[in-house]
Amino acid sequence: MINIYEPCIKDYSKSAIDAIESGWISNHGKYVTESTNTLSKLLECEYVILMANGTCATHCLFLSIQYKYPKINKIYVPNNAYIAAWNSVLMCYDISNLCVMKMDIDTWNINTNEEYIKSLDTNSAILIVHNLGNIINVPRLKRLRPDLIFVEDNCEGFFGKYEGIYSGTSKDTLCSSISFYGNKIITTGEGGAFITNHKDIYDHIKKVYSQGMSYTRYLHDVHAYNYRMSNVQAAFLYDQLNDIDSILTIKKQIFDNYKELFQPLINDNKIALLKKEDYTENSHWIYAVRIINNKKSIEETNEFFKNLGVDIRPFFYPINYHGHLSSIENSDDVSYVLNKEIIMIPSSPNITIEEQLKVTDTIYQFILFNQNIKIVKINKENVKLLDKFILNINSNCFRYFNKRTSDCIKNHLFTFLFYDITNNIYFGYTHIDFYEKNWFGIYIDSNYRYKKIGNIILNYTLNCCKITNVLDINLSVDVNNEPAIRLYKKNGFMINEIKNNIIYMKKKL
Repeated sequence: MINIYEPCIKDYSKSAIDAIESGWISNHGKYVTESTNTLSKLLECEYVILMANGTCATHCLFLSIQYKYPKINKIYVPNNAYIAAWNSVLMCYDISNLCVMKMDIDTWNINTNEEYIKSLDTNSAILIVHNLGNIINVPRLKRLRPDLIFVEDNCEGFFGKYEGIYSGTSKDTLCSSISFYGNKIITTGEGGAFITNHKDIYDHIKKVYSQGMSYTRYLHDVHAYNYRMSNVQAAFLYDQLNDIDSILTIKKQIFDNYKELFQPLINDNKIALLKKEDYTENSHWIYAVRIINNKKSIEETNEFFKNLGVDIRPFFYPINYHGHLSSIENSDDVSYVLNKEIIMIPSSPNITIEEQLKVTDTIYQFILFNQNIKIVKINKENVKLLDKFILNINSNCFRYFNKRTSDCIKNHLFTFLFYDITNNIYFGYTHIDFYEKNWFGIYIDSNYRYKKIGNIILNYTLNCCKITNVLDINLSVDVNNEPAIRLYKKNGFMINEIKNNIIYMKKKL
């Protein structure tokens, strides 16, 4: 199983061991101070408070609103967001004070259309959640609505940027929260941080996050909490903060790899990636793709990937799906589409390119499965399926088997048949064989042509070549087969030569 996320913490345990050996294992110790100062300097923000986890820090966002703006009576909250965001606001406000924000089909975040933002009520606050690391341009929203109060749940957006500064650090934001949970870019297992540039907010939260002690020991003058981070957790954080450039470089490479691998599916409008806002830089936290027009249920989708050894997660559910929030009215159709079509895929910092190729391969298979098409890999055990298929091939369109039998698969790197589950018929075939060069062959039954199936099964086969480190692929096509020539050119095949009314083409992988 390729897991959705595996933290890389082993190389960042030196200071944690030092903290344990020193005996300073609670919230007292030098690493709490060192990590606080390092994080504040890195983010170029005024005040940082390390906390037990990201939800504690997010709760403190609403404690800050209540303290600074006690007359605020409406909180706008994103529809599809991790439940901790909603649970945190419910710690401070009644459900009647909450209003669900509409979602955007392209950014997978709240709708930030100018008309929509200007329609929001006065005397309100907005919880910004940077879903999956896609950054919302908060300074722009503040310019549109200077009367609104903005707080940021930056647990997924950590190290993203808007207008050249790190998300969560704008002076247009009252405060923000960060998570260092086990599946985040840097992790302390649990752990989080509260960020603000406002001293009065800092002073208030600094008191209420730590039991609300007065100047007299054991006398407490406010209702408070115990949200402190331990010195051991801060030590893990400290070592990672001091190697943050290499950590972020590795994560960016993983994202760049996926984007390149998925480009054929994007071009073919089979999947979509999230669209970023102007003047923002995304956080490379977890990669996700939207399977356009996914016909399978979330349960069917999860089961498919699980059976092929790939751990995925669905996108966050519409808010009214949660039991304790089912009374909330949700008329936003986009929220249901996003939940059904988006999947989060393995994005660990230690994922290999081979594993990324397998994830990509599985997504190709799922897209075909979504069209009720099954891929069957042919080998000597099931070669009789190929024998039956050969009998129905139009030999004028595909001459490969005119002088060959199915025994030729012993020279193939891959041989695939494509099966229409609905109509119970094998309709397509691809192979990669080797004869001085690697050659690609494809055949599609006439009833299945011009349905954009050829493009996806071609790219599925080419992706399999990448998995086995094949560097280039050759093919031949009749000069009068214009649809096939267009297909090959669309997918990067270049003409090498034309000889005896046959075009020879090549593609480098």
